[in-house]
Amino acid sequence: MDEHSQEEITEEQTGTSSFIQKLYRPGPLIFLFSVAFIGLLSLGYFLLTEETPPPAIIAQTPPAPPVVKVYEEDTASEMEDMVKQADLAIIETMRGLEMEMGELDLLDVEMRKLNGRGYHFQVLQLPAVADKNMFFKVLQTNLAKRLPDVSTLTVADTSGLSIAINALPTHKLMLETIPMTLPKPQAKGPKLAIVIDDVGENMKVLKGLVNLDFPVTLAVWPNASNTRASVELVIQKRKDLIIHFPMEPKAYPKYNPGDDALFVSMTAEEIKKRVAENVAKIPEAIGVNNHMGSKFTGYAPGMNIALAEFKRHGLFFLDSLTTSKSAARASARKADIQFYERDIFIDNVKDVTAIVHQLKKAEKVALKQGYSIAIGHPYPETLAALKVWNAGRNKDILLLPLSKMATQ
Repeated sequence: MDEHSQEEITEEQTGTSSFIQKLYRPGPLIFLFSVAFIGLLSLGYFLLTEETPPPAIIAQTPPAPPVVKVYEEDTASEMEDMVKQADLAIIETMRGLEMEMGELDLLDVEMRKLNGRGYHFQVLQLPAVADKNMFFKVLQTNLAKRLPDVSTLTVADTSGLSIAINALPTHKLMLETIPMTLPKPQAKGPKLAIVIDDVGENMKVLKGLVNLDFPVTLAVWPNASNTRASVELVIQKRKDLIIHFPMEPKAYPKYNPGDDALFVSMTAEEIKKRVAENVAKIPEAIGVNNHMGSKFTGYAPGMNIALAEFKRHGLFFLDSLTTSKSAARASARKADIQFYERDIFIDNVKDVTAIVHQLKKAEKVALKQGYSIAIGHPYPETLAALKVWNAGRNKDILLLPLSKMATQ
């Protein structure tokens, strides 16, 4: 290697060494470490402050609302049910003013009609009211809560008040104990039958009902949770047993009578088959009444077939009268079947005192027309009310099982 090349290598090595020596001097090293440190701080700040993206949302099907089994059609807009709400307002007023409930007396009841449906006008004797103004105010408040915008309360005379619903008089309240001039009907062998619908679910209440010391007629669902156990208990206690036969209501499917019901869309053969199926589940039954059925009982072609089938199976028919346009009576004539018709529902309001009041109405109806059929349900309040009512009921009225009542 020549001298010139040797010098280039020496200079190159000397330049590199010189750069390294310069790099490792305190000033450049501090600069480089500072840049690296700032870089690390920036990276850390970015990682710590960056918003974490929300987790992916997985679409979930909301849980289905619980299925509520509706046992009865809603008749709250019917005049008779509004009358019962006014009854309850009177009872609540008496309770609030600590009046003696046992002194509430039903002096008279009269069946009136609105759009073909019956409702009861009644005259009530209340215990003597010391502060009539207070009674008026409290009753007016209770009526407004239960019947907003439809009820009015007026002073009839110095001794009483009058209630009207949608401008139709429904109640006359006597606030002073005075001799009544209203004619009191003479009992000429009046008869009353009490029917309990919807039997087959609540066995505890059923046991209380069959052990009452007066006759009741039990209407059992053909497809209830305890149909067979209920039937056997009713037969054992020798009570009248009928089939509570599901039929299509006007508001179906909002009010669903069940898959075992009669529907207006059925053919004649389908109706006959459905009747046979349900009768086979309660062969001990002696009669039938409708569960719901405001649409089917108003459908004459279907009712003609159904009642003819009931007659063929040796059963009578009780129209629960869930519609004013029921074809049941006319169909019963065609089928020549033993026929009855309900007069009063006793327990639309689940209150013992209110139910006792409805039973007293049933008594008055029996005294006036010679017979009365009342329908209730297996509620604990109904059982309690029947016991209370029986202790003080009119003994001139004969309580009978439905099968012993004269046909209508």
